[in-house]
Amino acid sequence: MTEIFEKLNIETKVLNDLGFKDLKDETERFSRDESFANASMSVFVIMAHGEEDSQIRTANGRLIKTEELIDLFDDRKCPNLKGKPKWFIFQVKLMVSHYNLSH
Repeated sequence: MTEIFEKLNIETKVLNDLGFKDLKDETERFSRDESFANASMSVFVIMAHGEEDSQIRTANGRLIKTEELIDLFDDRKCPNLKGKPKWFIFQVKLMVSHYNLSH
């Protein structure tokens, strides 16, 4: 995915295996990035495991709701992107419990 964005001249930053606090801190830092004042849009991508109710499982096993991350980009918290397109891509592999129904 990084190659695609780079071919489109979209600056990318890749972070791997973040725990709950690090994911939240990095997302807040990203949303406050001063360089967005000169940007025409932003793209925020998370690829992770998760649950059916729009939750992402962080590297340390804690869950965070996607809406909690998206809320960090509202116009009040992210004024440098006010009125600009903000794309959110969550590729989440659902973790489904399997039960042995045979007796």
